Amino acid sequence: MASVHPRHPDDTTSSQKDFQMSAGLTVRQFGSLKCSVVEDRDVQNPPLLVILNHGFGASGEDLVDFGPWLMDGSATLTAGCRFVFPEAPIDLSSLGMPGARAWWPINMAKLAEINQTQNFEELTRLNPPGMDRATSLLEHTIREMQREWGYSDAACVIGGFSQGAMVSTNLILETGLQPAMLALFSGTLLNRERWAQLADAHPGCQVLQSHGDQDLLLPREPAIDLSQLLSNAGFEVEFLTFRGPHTIPMQVLSRFRERLEEIVERL
Repeated sequence: MASVHPRHPDDTTSSQKDFQMSAGLTVRQFGSLKCSVVEDRDVQNPPLLVILNHGFGASGEDLVDFGPWLMDGSATLTAGCRFVFPEAPIDLSSLGMPGARAWWPINMAKLAEINQTQNFEELTRLNPPGMDRATSLLEHTIREMQREWGYSDAACVIGGFSQGAMVSTNLILETGLQPAMLALFSGTLLNRERWAQLADAHPGCQVLQSHGDQDLLLPREPAIDLSQLLSNAGFEVEFLTFRGPHTIPMQVLSRFRERLEEIVERL
């Protein structure tokens, strides 16, 4: 998480200046979080709001490349989506990681120990200090976007990579927010007992989840447990396994684009 980030589409990676010239990039403050907003300049009110949260140790711009890539490959998404990429609240510069952010502190030594012993039950019981605060900040940010732009829950897709997937899961379960889809890229199961209770009480929503079979940071087994927990509670889960490490590969991004297109066409 601190050193491995999603794989950006190699043939379309651009600078922020390029984004401003093509898809249109602006930086806005919603609630207490700085957000990068990617949208087509010629579309005044796209019907779908897509919010993607980066992982631990990444910069706030880590996932921003995905917005233009998804739009460039799809006229439906170009006209139909506004992409927002919130920046996590914690600055990790004091830990020798300039530009890096986190949703909450992570005990990397403890995570390494869990991976070494394969005591995944211990991982899934964790309730990380700071997760509730991060969830509250993210909820406030999303609600402010919804008020300003007029999006209902059903006109939002919320998700993220790694720790960004975890905070997204906690947000949906704790608040009862019911988006069009929850997108979980290389996330994991935490706080198992509470999440199970909250999932049972939730109306449910569509979920797109992916995980690599060679992930050495967050093993696949707890992610499968999360998929089963959500499925048992009535969520519609599509689980994608890919051959690879802690990342978002092209085939997952392509399937994400297809799912977004399906949602836009229904709105």
